[in-house]
Amino acid sequence: MIVLEGVEKIYPGSTQPAVSQLDMAIPQGEIVMLIGPSGCGKTTTLKMINRLIEPTAGRILLDGKDVTHVNGDQLRREIGYVIQQGGLFPHFSIADNIGVVPKMLGWDKQRIRQRADELLHLVGLEPSTFRDRYPRQLSGGQQQRVGVARALAADPPVMLMDEPFGAIDPITRDRLQDEFLDIQRTVGKTIAFVTHDLQEAVKLGDKIAVFATGRLEQYDSPDTVLTQPANDFVSDFVGGGAAVRRLSLLELAHLELHPVETDEKAAGSRNGTPVVEVDGSGKPVSWRHLPGGDAAGTAMVTVPISGTVYDAVDVMLDGCASLVAVVDEEGRAQGVLHWNDLVGGLRTRKGHA
Repeated sequence: MIVLEGVEKIYPGSTQPAVSQLDMAIPQGEIVMLIGPSGCGKTTTLKMINRLIEPTAGRILLDGKDVTHVNGDQLRREIGYVIQQGGLFPHFSIADNIGVVPKMLGWDKQRIRQRADELLHLVGLEPSTFRDRYPRQLSGGQQQRVGVARALAADPPVMLMDEPFGAIDPITRDRLQDEFLDIQRTVGKTIAFVTHDLQEAVKLGDKIAVFATGRLEQYDSPDTVLTQPANDFVSDFVGGGAAVRRLSLLELAHLELHPVETDEKAAGSRNGTPVVEVDGSGKPVSWRHLPGGDAAGTAMVTVPISGTVYDAVDVMLDGCASLVAVVDEEGRAQGVLHWNDLVGGLRTRKGHA
């Protein structure tokens, strides 16, 4: 969807390129995270895609069309753009902020209102409560949601995001990241996303582009960037903790779980299968039998099957438990994961890498 061919930017009065001979292709429907130290060219690259900054050389193609010589204003109306703190117009209502680009495109008022309400629902804000408010009446996290809604207003195929969650507190940022991934699963946009946070890049990105002093040092999947850095710069940039960051890439749904039985069946004590005691809705509340272990002395901790190994490790450490019950959307036990399984699984993946 986005292709950069030999793209370069040299600012007037400088001999050193801010971006040098950049070749990169962003596949349709994927999120590519642009990351690197300050001044490395990642934001310059993002702004060249919608020509807020004009490239000195090279070609930029969107869906096969060279946009380096088209009208810049028209181009930007076809690309969603999200910045820190939403970048909302303070004297516009929330609905009017969302409707800025559709209004420029000549949509009628009723269509704009319907689209604003639709997008407020999508980003988790009740239209009747928020459409007539002003940005100052919203929290930082709510403003950022509106910024995402505004970028989606005209249903652009491409979105550019410049550290959109960088000014948000850690708890809200983590929640917004989760909501953003949920939205992406619905809308399937092609997204270039600038961040300075490696954990965010690993969590959100289908691919990560690591920049250094205007050059692209590595462009690959998060797992490959963490386990097989292309050079010393990327290795130093990734730094320590790569193994821990990889935990968020391992989905529980893809792991082989040990079988588990409920107390209604009670055969586990005979066949060596763990048995959980459940409440009236079928949710596990305690261990009734653990082969070779003290069921009464082992804390019951659960993790959703939609989560990751990172989530499993987190609840196991928090509960001082050596195993975790993996549950479905209704909270019913689907299997058991042991600490030793996690260590063995990571060792196997490392060997494959």
